[in-house]
Amino acid sequence: MEPLTATHTKLLEIRERKDLKLRPTKHLKTTFTGFDGVEKPLSVRYYQVQGILHLVLMKRFLLGDDTGLGKTLEAIAALCYIWEKDPDRKVIVLTTKSAAPQWVKEFGKFTTGVKVIACQGDKKQRTAARAMFEKATGPTVIVMGYRSAVQDFTSMQGWKDFILVADEATAFKTPTTQVHQVIRHFSGAAERTWGLTATLIKNHLMEGYGIYQVIVPGLFGMNKNQFMLYYCLCRMQSIPRSNRQIPVITGYLPERIQEFKAVIDPYYIGRAKHTVASDLPALIMQEIEVDLTDQQEEKYAEALAGLLEVGGSKVKDGDFTEVPEDSERQIQAGNALKEVTKLTAIIYCQQIINSPELIGIPGESPKLEALIDFLSEGAFEDEKVIVFSRFKKMIDIIMPRLAKEKIKAVRITGDESTAQRDAAMTSFQNPNSDVRVACLTTAGSEAINLQAAKAIVCFDTPWSAGEFLQLVGRMIRIGSTHDTCSVVHLVAKGKKKTVDHRVLEVLGKKMSLVEAVLGKRIKGTGESSIISVENDISDLFQSLKQDARERT
Repeated sequence: MEPLTATHTKLLEIRERKDLKLRPTKHLKTTFTGFDGVEKPLSVRYYQVQGILHLVLMKRFLLGDDTGLGKTLEAIAALCYIWEKDPDRKVIVLTTKSAAPQWVKEFGKFTTGVKVIACQGDKKQRTAARAMFEKATGPTVIVMGYRSAVQDFTSMQGWKDFILVADEATAFKTPTTQVHQVIRHFSGAAERTWGLTATLIKNHLMEGYGIYQVIVPGLFGMNKNQFMLYYCLCRMQSIPRSNRQIPVITGYLPERIQEFKAVIDPYYIGRAKHTVASDLPALIMQEIEVDLTDQQEEKYAEALAGLLEVGGSKVKDGDFTEVPEDSERQIQAGNALKEVTKLTAIIYCQQIINSPELIGIPGESPKLEALIDFLSEGAFEDEKVIVFSRFKKMIDIIMPRLAKEKIKAVRITGDESTAQRDAAMTSFQNPNSDVRVACLTTAGSEAINLQAAKAIVCFDTPWSAGEFLQLVGRMIRIGSTHDTCSVVHLVAKGKKKTVDHRVLEVLGKKMSLVEAVLGKRIKGTGESSIISVENDISDLFQSLKQDARERT
């Protein structure tokens, strides 16, 4: 192992200190207004001080604290200290479209004397925002979505010597994408580049490689294929109708994981909630098993057999067009045609056990009845609860049923405008509001704070460990008033295991990798000495094929 640099040694010392304090700085406010409307002292916690010092000391760095621990505040505070010595250093914050308004609000909440420009809207509005940014003097920030940065790249490619804050860094985890290439250019032109993400690894180690190609180019000293073959256990998979083969990741050797961690250590810090914030609520995980109807059992068996009857016609698994909003992320790797077929088969099974209405067939949904019971009886009948589904159409079914039961709810699915999204979040967060339920999809759950929630009910569970952790992070956040919070998985129980059981099994495998690299993110999760993974779609598909064999 190479000897530690003086800066790395200093960072290691900082990580051990819990008595660090920040001196006041003129651009960082001393009070802020919480989501409950009460003005409170701005108290920066010891681990946040550690993170701020890392950012100030390092020009290239990735802040990987768990969701809800205040990465945004850490980055903003670090900028405030840099502006003391370099007041004209401009800052570009790149993030997802849904998170951009939140960044603008956070700068307003925590800083004074800082000009914050939102670069959004149509081409004319974005052009005006960029012109304002170019002319500004003093501490100035421009906040924009990644898509806008790609669209306006030609007008921005000459910018230099700014500080780049790349939020939700998984947006550029794939080196072949346009967004990765554009953000890599900006990083090269920047005086500093900081990445922020709670999920450096969502599914596989290659994501970490792609992100660091932007944050610290050349960190690993090898190209993508060399990295894969060195750090990952692979098997070669033939491509149909071709003589070519491609490597497919099947697992990781623990010693290679340790090498990866050692390489990124000078450029990474990430703390799990339970290790640094004892006042955050403890997380309780539970499953509620729900019996399938005879109709669902019949259709599920047909789906496993590879053919599904819908409305009297036979539908092959390549013909169905209804897919979850985030499915495109799941099919980027490998043979696209083969992966879509697998994905469609999994979607059939999930939709059938969620509700027959998702496949266009009238029928009962025991899961929906179980959800109503959960919200209406027992410990959670007067609590605020998040309900998650991958399918927007499922939210369409859930919302009127909640209204019928006089359970007031809001929806945040990614289709709502910024104003609608903010209004939904505000009404759910307001302790005096009668809004009890927030219905979320994957897109809706990005960059939203719902720490008023006492529980999350997964109508269907996210396939990705990273997405699951981000979902939990909507609830377990600084500012929560609960001692404990719950994640409840609704699990359909048929004659045999269903796709719900299989998703939880695959999720467990992915959590093993995430926690081997980033440390335990959910207190109480077990250890794993051997990390064996496949593509999550392939894992699920193979499990369902085995289920089909056992049924025949």
